[in-house]
Amino acid sequence: MAAATTHDFLGVSRSAPDRWELPIRSHVIGGRSGSLFGGVGLAAGVLALEEASGRPVVWATGQYLSTIAPPASLELSIELPAIGRSVTQGRVRGHVGDREIITVIGAAGARREVLSGVWETGPRPAPPDACELVVRDGAESIHQHVEVRMARGMFGFVGTGQPTRDGSSWLWARMPEVRHDAAALALMADYMASAVGNAFGTRVHCTSLDNTIRFARPIATDTHDDWVLCENRVEFVGNGFANGTCLMWAENGELLATASQSMTVSLPDQ
Repeated sequence: MAAATTHDFLGVSRSAPDRWELPIRSHVIGGRSGSLFGGVGLAAGVLALEEASGRPVVWATGQYLSTIAPPASLELSIELPAIGRSVTQGRVRGHVGDREIITVIGAAGARREVLSGVWETGPRPAPPDACELVVRDGAESIHQHVEVRMARGMFGFVGTGQPTRDGSSWLWARMPEVRHDAAALALMADYMASAVGNAFGTRVHCTSLDNTIRFARPIATDTHDDWVLCENRVEFVGNGFANGTCLMWAENGELLATASQSMTVSLPDQ
């Protein structure tokens, strides 16, 4: 079976030149509780920005303002306040009626490359097949469509793997049913929050306040079975919040994107 585009997998449809619809009809694109998974919201914003501008996304950040659970329909309206010769800057507002759920801002474009370099060095983990599979419960959610294997540390949402307690974890991720475009990477980057539990050696519940992704280059969309190595690091946890970053690497060691987010932190029984 041919892999779906992220657009088709999420069910995003364009209803007007400046409007899109993201149907929330089941838990398939939600988290375990059924509410909209933060990475899905950012991915939908990335899709809208790319389609409206006709250019590949360079960076995007999502601010999560409210929750939404099925059945519902998230309406995405976009503004392009700055359209230049090589860069378009846009703003996507996701809302249900008058209630705003998510705001995504970002830029899309491509410029002539005059300099190029990467000064980060990717880790060298065991191959995905040699790493422990993260098994989620049977509840239908977006997590059933993202395969995750722990290369280092513990997956802090469910406790898979061995905690390192140093704030750093590595995980392999892929979406076998989906072509890995920019939106798919934005979705997978949201697993960065799993590193918080690794840092403390215990299961931790996190809710994203924001999500930012920056792409090292335009993302090819002709592959779907390739793994993405997410190198996660937690910088701090305090006052009930945490901040972390993620470097996203291709299997061949090429840097694909960097991501970061702020989140609330609580224990599962709270």
